[in-house]
Amino acid sequence: MGTGSRVLLVVTAAVLVGLGLGIQGAAAQTVEDLRREIDRLNNRLDQMEEREKADKADAAAGKQDKTVSSGNDKIKLELSGQVNRGVLFVDNGPTSEVFHVDNDNSSTRIRFIGKGQLNEDVSVGTQIEVQFESNSTAAIRIDQDSPAGPNNFTERKLELYGDSKTLGRVWVGQGDTASNGTSEVDLSGTSVVAYSGIADMAGGIAFAASGGALGPRINQAFSNFDGLSRDDRVRYDTPKFMGFQGSASAVDGGSWDAAARFAGNFAGTKVVSALAYADAGSRQGFDQVNGSVSVLLPFGVSVTGAAGSRDLTGRAGSDPMTYYGKLGYKFRLTDMGETAVGVDFAKTDDLAAVGDEFTTYGAFAVQRFDAIGTELYLALRNHELDRSGTDFDDIFAVLTGARVKF
Repeated sequence: MGTGSRVLLVVTAAVLVGLGLGIQGAAAQTVEDLRREIDRLNNRLDQMEEREKADKADAAAGKQDKTVSSGNDKIKLELSGQVNRGVLFVDNGPTSEVFHVDNDNSSTRIRFIGKGQLNEDVSVGTQIEVQFESNSTAAIRIDQDSPAGPNNFTERKLELYGDSKTLGRVWVGQGDTASNGTSEVDLSGTSVVAYSGIADMAGGIAFAASGGALGPRINQAFSNFDGLSRDDRVRYDTPKFMGFQGSASAVDGGSWDAAARFAGNFAGTKVVSALAYADAGSRQGFDQVNGSVSVLLPFGVSVTGAAGSRDLTGRAGSDPMTYYGKLGYKFRLTDMGETAVGVDFAKTDDLAAVGDEFTTYGAFAVQRFDAIGTELYLALRNHELDRSGTDFDDIFAVLTGARVKF
């Protein structure tokens, strides 16, 4: 209620009082009633002004109504997502290009989550999460003449679950297998642009040999062996016990996997870890063991490592192996949000061909802006591939951009 409205109402009430006083033969009690009405209106105006001030303060602080309507009033619906766009420069020796990209480290996506509570122990939920990437950093080609597709929504998660605090959770549908993410635990605060899945930054770029002939792409020479990704599956997660949790899933096509995870805090030092085994022999022709661990010290320094080994069915020679290490540091350079910087190194042997040695190292920085849900990032990375009898040029890449979450 504005000041002008307050004056108008008070003046109107005063006029009524004056009229009451001027009416011949009016009772004194009537005038007193009008005065009490003026006091009541003033109190009401005070309350409305206080509420108006609170609404303005909330708006200035960025607060908003978070209500999302559901078609079923028994299920609470949550809507969220993000847009993550950037500019990528790559140089593979004979060719250099600039691409306007969607950052596949954490793609542009939207999700709908439904939650319902049966009783204090049992709940149910659903999740629909799809991504829409135009010119994904994982799909671009050095010689492309139009943006890499597909130019449509693609599935990430289409699933439902039943959860019991005492018995655990069962998932059904398209979603994370038990081993997905077990190579990717990371407390550095930089995973929006750099984590063990380094092929997400420029994975579609091919190494160039002498004379300009193109060899394998980055994502063919490197893998972090991160389980069985997302798939149509049935998955079971145990309840958490002292920071530990077990998982197992049966995947469409006959594959299966199992994983163990741990998260804890020891005197301010955070530790997360994961270990998994996956048998995909019936569908993808391999089985593998992989895992990762990340430690964040109280003063902001973090150390992250990951490793994995894959046994390829029917392949002679050495099994492919991968290693990853990262050193990070989180601090507050400004009150606007946390700053995170880091360097990393990764190595994959014998993946694209027996005898291949792929190595990469990178440096990166991420600046958060908490008030607007935004992160700005910059990453530089060099990729090398050694192959007997072939001389490949290094691939150098620079990615900068922003992720905005809603």
